[in-house]
Amino acid sequence: MELTWPSSREFSRVAARRPPELNAVEEIRLISGAKHGDAQSFEILVQRYIGRAIRVAYGYVGNRDEATELAQEAFFRVYKSLERFRDGEPFAPWFFRILRNACITYIQKHRRKGHFSKDQVRRDESDSSFELPDQHTTSPHEDAELSETQRQLWSCLEMLSVNHREIIMLRHFEDLDYAAIAEVLDIPIGTVMSRLYHARRKLRDLIEPYMEGRA
Repeated sequence: MELTWPSSREFSRVAARRPPELNAVEEIRLISGAKHGDAQSFEILVQRYIGRAIRVAYGYVGNRDEATELAQEAFFRVYKSLERFRDGEPFAPWFFRILRNACITYIQKHRRKGHFSKDQVRRDESDSSFELPDQHTTSPHEDAELSETQRQLWSCLEMLSVNHREIIMLRHFEDLDYAAIAEVLDIPIGTVMSRLYHARRKLRDLIEPYMEGRA
């Protein structure tokens, strides 16, 4: 496969364009093409996932440049491992697991606690008392447009453990279902449900004193 690998700047520029997400049929076609040596298919796949990849990586490391590099590394790993991808399987869980491994390795190597990005937290039917608008991927403390309530919420998110933050990120930021999250994190679905419950409760406990003070 002849592939011209994009620079970090090009990755960021593509991510900023926010192309529409792939449907299942398009995704299967592109993956099949990439596995059979079609460089353009892989490049389109990168273009469609790069924004989500940088967003998720930013959630772990809290730095745009580092997140872009980690997303780039994840795509390189995908490129090298495509032959092992099972035809017909959903791509997102497999990809996000590769990305997560890259991010966790980076955090462990640099002995840093990951941070969450400031993208939309969508309302879940079973348990949610807050919702944020979609924003650019910058540090929440640097965004003058954020309300004080939003800044407090993101400060609370940063206080969560990596396990709790990442499961909120995958469920509410990327809208993955329980089965997909279980595959990404390599844990049983029952553990996904339990961990997500505790993560939501912990976040609510952290934000409630502030909300009561506002009331």
